[in-house]
Amino acid sequence: MSGFLCKTLRRSATDVQNSSFLLDVVSLVLVRGLSSSTKKISKAAGQHKKASTFRKVHFESPEGTPAPVVGFLKNHGFSDTQISKLITSLPRLVSCDPEQTLLPKVEFFNSIGITGPAFTRILTQVPQMWFRSVVKGLAPCYDFIKSVVFSEDRAVASLKRAPRILMSNMQTSIAPNVASLRKFGVTQPVVSFLVSCYPNILLQANANFEKHVREALGMGFDPKTSAFVHALRVFVGTTELTQERKKVVFRRFGWSDDEILLALKTNPMFLMLSEKKISDGLDFLMNKMGWQRDAVARVPMVLCYSLNKRVIPRLSVVRVLQSEGLLNEDIHLSSVLIPTEKTFLARFVIKYEEQAPQLLNVYKGKLGFEGMKLL
Repeated sequence: MSGFLCKTLRRSATDVQNSSFLLDVVSLVLVRGLSSSTKKISKAAGQHKKASTFRKVHFESPEGTPAPVVGFLKNHGFSDTQISKLITSLPRLVSCDPEQTLLPKVEFFNSIGITGPAFTRILTQVPQMWFRSVVKGLAPCYDFIKSVVFSEDRAVASLKRAPRILMSNMQTSIAPNVASLRKFGVTQPVVSFLVSCYPNILLQANANFEKHVREALGMGFDPKTSAFVHALRVFVGTTELTQERKKVVFRRFGWSDDEILLALKTNPMFLMLSEKKISDGLDFLMNKMGWQRDAVARVPMVLCYSLNKRVIPRLSVVRVLQSEGLLNEDIHLSSVLIPTEKTFLARFVIKYEEQAPQLLNVYKGKLGFEGMKLL
């Protein structure tokens, strides 16, 4: 049955493309390993509104025998859901020769250390990769990335984060952007950091990419630091109009342009937040907790944290400690919000559990912040 199905699909490639229903039936049968009977499939065909476009396909091999492509994918770890997604997005996959078309990709990714769930995720996310030449496309892309980051592990990390980069023409897209970074004085460690951690930034036309590099440099970001990379992420990921709208939110809370610039230079990622999240964060920190603008501007990354899961519980604990006279009023936001949960609990809850036994309940939200008097 499976051999006949593949032959039929090869002969009827045009029919498969033109009949969405036939594709649905084939996909269903393939994903289930051809476990459905011919009778059930024919019944489904008769119930479909476009049955007149359905061309009968006879399955003659024993029931339960998977089509070659489906069997191959299952044997290499793809789930039924992933297989269905692959076939739906790339119908011609079902008629290819697994040994000639699919196996070389498996071997390539295995050879560079991408296996298991990471492999199946990448090939499901970018199914066109199944038809990209290993010798002319995939391998040269990998080799170029490796030559930029000087590390196989970093090259693999880059591909896992942005698998679409393997579909690029390195010499006409990625390479010019890497050259631009070096031209503008970005050091090798920072280039490696960008390529391995945020490779999507490089998927820009060179003229546009250089524009963003100049923006980051023009605002005073040092190309020898990771802050430059984060600034580039912001400029690539947001428009000037979007950035201005978010700056307006700060101005509504009394911030000057110099204070906004200070925050931006300290950690530009807060401009990736929504206007509502920025507004909610500033309202809580400044209006409810009484923190001054300069205190927030020195650690703007606190705006990125979850209000309900991190900011409110921790600052509620701090407020209790201050009200009990156990903690100095002059405490930095960074010392409260940036440490890990384990460190925070040790410093501000466990340390004072005898003097203020209610702290753990305050932290867990059992004794809410709203019920406390603000100083």
